[in-house]
Amino acid sequence: MSALTSGLVSAQNKTTAAGPGQFWQASLTAETNKDYDSALSQITAYQTSGGNAFLANLRAAWLYYLKQDYTNAAKCYNEAERLQPSSINPLLGLMNVSVAQGNGTQINQAAQNVLHVDPLNYRAQMVAAYQQYTARNYAVALATYRRVLTYYPDDMTALSGEAWSLYYLGQDDKAAIDFQTLLSVNSADTWAQKGLALCQGQKGD
Repeated sequence: MSALTSGLVSAQNKTTAAGPGQFWQASLTAETNKDYDSALSQITAYQTSGGNAFLANLRAAWLYYLKQDYTNAAKCYNEAERLQPSSINPLLGLMNVSVAQGNGTQINQAAQNVLHVDPLNYRAQMVAAYQQYTARNYAVALATYRRVLTYYPDDMTALSGEAWSLYYLGQDDKAAIDFQTLLSVNSADTWAQKGLALCQGQKGD
């Protein structure tokens, strides 16, 4: 029995002339209405009527995630990953579950699992960088933010991460340049204002 069928409420088992697609579409409709239990039930029907097990588990994981049932979400993401080991989305899903649960060690490991398969994955790099930043590993965070900026030089979130990492590493002049760039795009950016003021204050000491 798969992670999906063991974790979901029972649903219709009979195949129909319309095939499994009707259940998938019904699940999408139920999700739109925020009826996640019904959406999950329809996905069970989708799989038991011959639908693709990988797709079923991946979708069930997403629905459990929306329900904030992170235990079953992780189970279904793990099953989807087992069925398609080269797929990125189950690993991204597990990373999102870890972020939602707030476990720093798990977040970092989940991000690294994604990066092992897809070294340039934007989402995983940003999660890994922020996790290192919050752990005060500023040099590692800086290196990761700079890797993101190599490919996404217009990413203001990564630039802000670089700026604050530089600041906490004592590189005020470089941090100030980043904060000024951020303010040139959005003069109302209060965090950039604060960062630049801190850099200027340290220069004046």
